Amino acid sequence: MLYTFLRFTISVGIRLFYKEVKIKNQHNLVDNGPCIIIANHPNTLMDAWLMGYINKRRVFFMAKATFFSSPLKRKLLGSLGMIPVNRKADGAVSGVNNKDSFEACYNLLENGGLLVVFPEGTSYLERQLRELKTGTARIGLEVERRTKGKIPLKVVPVGLNYLDGDSYRGRVLIDVGLPIELNKYWTDYELNSIETAKVVTEQFRLGLSRVFVNLDDSHREKMVEELTNLFDTRYSNKDEKASSSMTLMRKIGNKLDELTLTQPWRLAEIQTRITNLKADLVSNSVREDFLDRSFKRSMFIRQSIQSFFFLLVTVPIFIYGFLHHILPYRFIGFILPKLTKEVEYYAPLAILIGLFLYPLFYAAYLITVNSCFDVNWLFLLIYFVSLPFSGLFAHFYMEYAKHLFAKGRFTTFVKTKRSVFDHLKKQRDELRDLILS
Repeated sequence: MLYTFLRFTISVGIRLFYKEVKIKNQHNLVDNGPCIIIANHPNTLMDAWLMGYINKRRVFFMAKATFFSSPLKRKLLGSLGMIPVNRKADGAVSGVNNKDSFEACYNLLENGGLLVVFPEGTSYLERQLRELKTGTARIGLEVERRTKGKIPLKVVPVGLNYLDGDSYRGRVLIDVGLPIELNKYWTDYELNSIETAKVVTEQFRLGLSRVFVNLDDSHREKMVEELTNLFDTRYSNKDEKASSSMTLMRKIGNKLDELTLTQPWRLAEIQTRITNLKADLVSNSVREDFLDRSFKRSMFIRQSIQSFFFLLVTVPIFIYGFLHHILPYRFIGFILPKLTKEVEYYAPLAILIGLFLYPLFYAAYLITVNSCFDVNWLFLLIYFVSLPFSGLFAHFYMEYAKHLFAKGRFTTFVKTKRSVFDHLKKQRDELRDLILS
């Protein structure tokens, strides 16, 4: 009951926080029978929540034992399907026995359950697949050994690809890979458990590498993201889908890998081009996406007039939503850096705080209105329902107003400095041809 309630609540929080959550190849998820899901681990608690979000089945997780530091925490987290495991890096936690935890995993899988493991063991918000621990392979192989290969255990790799994963209204692509079957390895595991676990772990690494955009170092990651921002704009990619963005990012990463082997000197040239183009865009106050925007003066004037009247007509709704939400929104922005310095925790903490704080403010508003005005229950119900929608509209309104302001500056810029704009566009197009041709 508690798990179902929290899954529903957090799923709502995920959909409100992220602009898009795209699930690719969801049919590869195993709907019944024993299964281990392995996933990369860039975004701490958010990764676990997304595993619960995409699976209709009850999900059980392996989690570090430091979360289970008291009997109350062990009971509460255990009721949510979390199985503690002591890690060498953390030291042993009193009351947690790894032997019992692994036995719980074996029993869960032998009874057809679904176990989620993050085999990297640690979480960092980066596009790098770190070394996988062999523990996940050992769990699966031990289950196959105990059942003599008769259990149809499958391991499903899931890639979590975040675009601005720590930011409100970011995007997520969840790519589900083909299941990996382990029953053919159990006899080898009996003969040589260490080597077989390594072989299977390598299979896991290959499976994850196919569903996750893996960049080998932070410098390369920064270059790929800069190029993606230059090429992947709202006008070049009108559907703005996370899947197309990640496809482009993977293509750029592959091209840079190729150049590293064949023409390594070109990487410095590409970085110089990126730096110069970004500097020129900033100095001229031009956004990257407007380089893909065809400029027609009459169309821009018409659209600007329409947008201005839309903003003018809906300003009361914006003010209504803004005034009701500015305090909790500012509070969350203020408290997050106080709670943690690790950006990997920003998104899940923002959702947790928001799920508690916004309803608290809504209740305070209802009590205030009810005590100050003579209104009936129907008015209070409509008022309450309007609050979250007005908050979402206020955010949309501000983003739309920023876009309209940027469009106005762009119109002035093109009218007065058309040759400069054409030069900027040529620079970007040459860079795109160099990378994507």
